[in-house]
Amino acid sequence: MERGIKECCGLNFKSVSFKELFLNKTMFVAYILLAIGLVGWFELFSLRFGHEFVNTTDLVEAGGNHAAMMAEALKEQIFNMHHIEEVPRQEPWGIFVAQYTYLLYGGSALIVLVALAELAGLHIAHKASAALMTLGISLVFGGLISIATDLANLINAYWMILNPQPQSGMWMMMPLYIVYIPFTFIEIYFLMTNKRDLAKKLALPLVLIGLGIDMAEFYIQGLLFQLNDARHLWVDFPTLWIYFLLTGALSGVAFAMIYSGLALKDKPWKAELNETLKKVAMVLIVLVGIYETISGLGSIGEAPFTTMFWGYIIVGLVLPLGLLAVNQNFLAGILIAIGTFAARELFVYGGNAEPMTNRFGMGPEAFSTYNVAEIEKVVYEAPHTMEVMVIIACFGVGIAIFKLLDTLLDVSNQPH
Repeated sequence: MERGIKECCGLNFKSVSFKELFLNKTMFVAYILLAIGLVGWFELFSLRFGHEFVNTTDLVEAGGNHAAMMAEALKEQIFNMHHIEEVPRQEPWGIFVAQYTYLLYGGSALIVLVALAELAGLHIAHKASAALMTLGISLVFGGLISIATDLANLINAYWMILNPQPQSGMWMMMPLYIVYIPFTFIEIYFLMTNKRDLAKKLALPLVLIGLGIDMAEFYIQGLLFQLNDARHLWVDFPTLWIYFLLTGALSGVAFAMIYSGLALKDKPWKAELNETLKKVAMVLIVLVGIYETISGLGSIGEAPFTTMFWGYIIVGLVLPLGLLAVNQNFLAGILIAIGTFAARELFVYGGNAEPMTNRFGMGPEAFSTYNVAEIEKVVYEAPHTMEVMVIIACFGVGIAIFKLLDTLLDVSNQPH
């Protein structure tokens, strides 16, 4: 056994100090992102649960505390609250759902690509699979933090357990992730375990079962949106789960290229990994580009949706394709990551933008923005600053989880 390595349950754990585990440069980056998020979470939950109590003008005036009223007004401006509810009824899904679909679909699709590489027997898969699968599950946790913030009330999960609704995409996510997350860790375990004979015997069944679970995940995610009858874009979107898989894979490859550029500087197999990622990214860019010609994402012809769409096309697809052609993987990965986030934001907010206004033959939806005779403009409410802060923290969650696992298990150096 190598010095500084301890074996437990068939895995080699590195002997590291508290400082090495929690006080390294990468963790400090994660801490900064999480600290930004803490401010956002505090303001978010203050508004969500205490807005009517602490931010009522009459109450403040009754106390004669004009300084407090001024402070509240200043906070409203800084955090872009505009005296509205945290979740407007005309936009029930916002940037938290966009971040959820961005990180979780990207991480899940990256895991799919790793499984396909293992199934195809690619040489690079034996060197990079553990690291990339760990990166994928770390992104998944970042996405889950975002959706947990959106749901807020965990009592809802309790009632979901007591009242099974298998016809609902929302309900199906609960048993899905109860199975999906533990199974992914099982896959990572067998990629790194010292029990190589057992791992080889189980390799094919694990890969096939994993692919089946992954496909079920994306299919259920498609149902989650397409069963929302009130939204034109989501209901009419062609084969939505395949779109999620392709665009998620593009995001996942982008994160893999960024990881390769930052963390694999001394690895002899970095060039081979970069070449593989480049080829996969170029294929995905072409496929996603073709899909976007029929998706309808560009059909919402008003700001800010036109800006989001063309920004996504140019920054996320066109420019990266050129950069990949000249082997600038790292920069291409950054642009794809930015562009595909814009795509997710466009998809979520675009679904809110043009609701079905005559589902039951009774005119517009009978609440909030939709209770007017005609909707002259599309609906868009920009995310609050506090919500953006939480989104930033979700990246910190993913970075922290990956770095902790990499420090303990050395996933970046686990050939099998």
